[in-house]
Amino acid sequence: MNALYSLKSAVGQSPKIGIIALILLTPVIFPRLAFAAELQTVGQQNQIFEIKVSDSNLLKPNSLSIQEATDKDPLVISLKQYLKNNDSPLGVYAAEIIKLPQWQRALAVSYVESHMGRDCFNNNCSGMGGAPGTPTWRKYATKLDWFIDLTNLLEKPVYKDVHNTFQKMRGFYVQPGSDAWVYGATKKYNELMALTTQADLARQATAQSITALATFPETTN
Repeated sequence: MNALYSLKSAVGQSPKIGIIALILLTPVIFPRLAFAAELQTVGQQNQIFEIKVSDSNLLKPNSLSIQEATDKDPLVISLKQYLKNNDSPLGVYAAEIIKLPQWQRALAVSYVESHMGRDCFNNNCSGMGGAPGTPTWRKYATKLDWFIDLTNLLEKPVYKDVHNTFQKMRGFYVQPGSDAWVYGATKKYNELMALTTQADLARQATAQSITALATFPETTN
């Protein structure tokens, strides 16, 4: 909430600083709809923005788009690079993946099941529904559809509250399971959690820098 007040203060002091602060703080503060609503409020108070939620571009044409701002999110950038380093084809979905619950756990599972989406059949990269060719086997239009289905599965109480570690998933999610399965999933999960923490710190540092910058009004020579 303090960051939100700082953002409004920045817009009031300087349109240029306010727009920069708005773009850089977008991934840290706002969900998409709340972000649009807040922009409307700021625009009414400061008469800087003319906001229409239905517009395809919420900002002025010479400003960064929401998509460009998302692409600059430290977590999206880090995850794309991480997936590239692991020879995973899932990097194109990085911006969508980080919005999903338990995405780190799901990616860790996908590593031991399909090398993070490399070895798939019908875009099913974790054996959802059993085995290929069986009546329960699930087919997906894209790998993102499969990944969303996997995160939804992990959100069910049986996995979220009971079999909530890779060791506990052994023999239940994966049968019979192995030490290698547990070790590989745990290793990747820890790496992804560390990556998330580092990205959050980068976001906070950016927010603090913008807040500090916004306290000084523009001066003319």
